[in-house]
This record gives sequence, structure tokens and C-alpha cells, in this order.
Amino acid sequence: MKLLLFADLHLDTQFASAGPARRQALRDTLGRIVNLAEESHVDAVLCAGDLYEHDRCSPSTASFLQSAFDCSLPVFLAPGNDDWYGAESVYQQVDWTPNVHVFSAGCLTPVELVDGVTLWGAAHVGPGPTRDFLDGFAVNRSGVNLALCHGSAPEDVAITGLDHAFLGHVHTPEHAAHYTFPGNPDPLTSDETGERGAVLCTVNEDGTVSREVFDVSAARSLGLVAEASDAFPLLDFDSVAAERTVRGQFVRDVLADPSLDTALRGRVLSAGLRALEER
Repeated sequence: MKLLLFADLHLDTQFASAGPARRQALRDTLGRIVNLAEESHVDAVLCAGDLYEHDRCSPSTASFLQSAFDCSLPVFLAPGNDDWYGAESVYQQVDWTPNVHVFSAGCLTPVELVDGVTLWGAAHVGPGPTRDFLDGFAVNRSGVNLALCHGSAPEDVAITGLDHAFLGHVHTPEHAAHYTFPGNPDPLTSDETGERGAVLCTVNEDGTVSREVFDVSAARSLGLVAEASDAFPLLDFDSVAAERTVRGQFVRDVLADPSLDTALRGRVLSAGLRALEER
């Protein structure tokens, strides 16, 4: 079977570089993920937590997520420590369509994907540090057993009886024999490295998993992820756009900044002007 995995999208992110256009790009990235899933005819979409940030969630996020996941595919969501499950969470505010399953227990609970394939999922049920849901867990059923959760220690997978764990929280992608960290699909800072994106996972009959990574980043394709330096931190282009009523003022400010070398000045101008044009 085929599963499309992602994690750590961080809608409504706290990062300083996230102005309105950057936040919209994160929403567009989720749209790309769902479109990719439908085009690839996967059996389900998996999110391993930190889909959004609870403390900074905008009023429109709930309706956006409801609409985004109203699709033809099963969707499984495992809340993380930033988008924890609780009475005040978006997960309980949304009237999800029947294809969406939100794991709500603080321990791994099973859902049968198809005959002989079980997905075990868990949720953070309050704010705080990440938990190791695999600690003390043991598979008690036959067939292929998979896990979906946020923040567990990957070295525990082999001793649980699980065939593979799909994990979130770590933003650097890591693909190992028994676990997958997809990394965040859209870079939140300029120094994040690795082949990140949505990961198309093919689960074989023996429980092994083969993977293919797809770049779905809307922000990166729009040039909204700029490099930073100590002298010139990541620029909130949308704040600049709001403060400058004249496009040329932005250009003059960048050109006049003595801290920018030629290469960085060109990148800042390119990304900033593009963001101004999109407003």
C-alpha cells in the first residue's frame, strides 16, 4: 500500500520571517500535499504532528483545515506538542469530514488500514515537551504494524514489534530501516538542510518501506525563504511591504544597507520585490 507522510508544517508559525505571504505559502504547501496524494492515488495521508501552532492559531485556521482535508482519501492526524489535542484545540473545533481520523489518546491505539495492516497512532493531549510513545509499548497483533506519532525515540522501534514508525518533531529528514522522519515540508528558517518534503511511502507485504520525497514547498518556489547573516537577519518582507507605501523605498533601503554583500543584497531584493508584487 502507498501512504503519503508529512509532519511539522507549523501553520501560524512563530518564526520571525513569517509575514502574511509566508503564512499563506504554508497553507498552499498543505494544498500541494493533498493534491499530490490524490494524483498519486495513495491509500491514506499521514501527518505526524505540529500541523499548526496552538498558541498562535488564527481564527481561520480551523475552517481552512476542514476544507483542506475534505478530500477523497483517508487522512490520519497525530497531534504533536505544538498542536496538542484538547478541549480548546482546533482538532475538537472542526467538524471533520468522515475521511479524517484524529488520534486523541495519549497512548498508541490501533486503526486497521486494510486487512493485515494496522496503524497505531497517539496524540499529545496537552502542552509540554515531546513524549516517547514507544517506551513500554509492544505490538499485540499479527500482520504489518505501523506507528504514527510525534517525538518518539526511533531506537525504540525495533524492540516494540512495529515494522515501521512514521515520526514527527525532528525537522531534519531521516530515513532509516524502521522509521521515517520526513522533516518539515516547507523550511521555516534558511539554515534547515536535507531533502525535505512529502514522503511517498510504499509499504511492502513484509513490512519494509520504500520512500520517495517530493518537494511541495510553496514558500521556496516563491522565493520567500531568504538566507540570513548575523548582520542582516531574515527579513519579514510583509512588514516591509506594510510600512513602505512606495515600492522604490524598499529598493533604496536595501541598496543603502552597508552590511549586505552583493550576493545577499541580490537575494533580498529578489525575494522582497516578489513578495511586494504578490500583495
